[in-house]
Amino acid sequence: MTTVIKLGGSLSGDARLESWLNVLAESQSVVIVPGGGPYADAVRAQQARWKFSDILAHRMAVLAMDQFAMQLHGIEPRLSLENDLTALKQTCANRRAAIWLPSLMVLAAEEIPASWNITSDSLAAWLARKIYADNLVIVKSCDVPSGATIAQLIENDIVDQGFVAMSKGATRNIRFVSVNDFAQFADSFIGA
Repeated sequence: MTTVIKLGGSLSGDARLESWLNVLAESQSVVIVPGGGPYADAVRAQQARWKFSDILAHRMAVLAMDQFAMQLHGIEPRLSLENDLTALKQTCANRRAAIWLPSLMVLAAEEIPASWNITSDSLAAWLARKIYADNLVIVKSCDVPSGATIAQLIENDIVDQGFVAMSKGATRNIRFVSVNDFAQFADSFIGA
């Protein structure tokens, strides 16, 4: 069973990040999708200051995800860095865990809108569809209301506006988890 797990870039300075990565490095058939975090925040700030296009900002924000991916690899070197579909599928077939470097695939994908309405959450759903993942787990830095629908999560700015469209055709098994629920997640994930 293949699982795509999105780790938000807002976790970049969180002390619990290392524990999450340790569990994921010991897991099988896992692909980690990095958020953009402070790297994407820098893009937002520069776009607000210099008023460059959303297309350029989108490209820069995807590169920001690559930067967070490299940070994750620096923290947990057992997780390989992969940037193409074949390598990701092979990693999962070999029952290993990897971190996705998204820029190569995302910037070449014409179906992905260049908009701030598409964040790493939506890109994780897009990737889950591409690699035929069985599970998609979106780890958020905020609390996630139990039983909330995707529409409610979008309305409360927990998930981006493009998530519904980008998750069509992806796995039906989508979970939203708070970083605060690490112990519960680790027990259920390792036991799965």
